[in-house]
This record gives sequence, C-alpha cells and structure tokens, in this order.
Amino acid sequence: MSWYLTIASDAQYTGFTDTARLFKFLATLPELNQTGPFSFGSSEPWVSVVVAACDSRGNYAHNGEFIPQVNVVELICAYTAPTEWCEALAVRIADALGWKVFGHDEGRQIHPPI
Repeated sequence: MSWYLTIASDAQYTGFTDTARLFKFLATLPELNQTGPFSFGSSEPWVSVVVAACDSRGNYAHNGEFIPQVNVVELICAYTAPTEWCEALAVRIADALGWKVFGHDEGRQIHPPI
C-alpha cells in the first residue's frame, strides 16, 4: 500500500511552473534520483515523485512526451515510509515553488499550516 502527498499552487491546480526548472531543482535534492522522464524517486524510504499537468480535479496521465509546464507534483510514499520524512521532502519542494502541500487522502492542507 501507499499514501500520497500532493504539491500544487492551490486546491484547484491553477498555477503552473516550468518543468525544466523544476527538474533542475529536484536533481539537486540528495535523497532523489531521476527514475523516468517525468519522475524522481527514493529507494529508502521508497517514494516516487511524479510531475504532471492535471485538470482541476487532480487527474493526469502521461503519453511519454515532455510537458513544458506542470501544475502538480505528487509524492507516492510507501505505507511504511516515515510521515515526517515524506512531509519534510514535500515542504522543501513546495517552498521552492511557492506552492502548498496537501494530504491527498485526507484532503487537508499540510503546508503552510492554515
């Protein structure tokens, strides 16, 4: 099983960022490695970071082509991944973008605190 943290400008996904700039930032994070054209990850603890362009409900799909602008970063965390570690990583990414972190399953805003 896994759980999700969603990083976006707001709950409606209205803000976009430059994908190449975001990838450069993600590549500087020592705990992450690029695992695919639109994803980064960590093996210990297991976390997958997906970068996408989604609709206003957070739905997305990839066809394998580069997307120049994205509006969501999702952390897919192993059920056993420490909550504090995953949230700290999500906050670092969100702060770099000026975005927020949402608990996908609970629908609550984690960062910044309300």
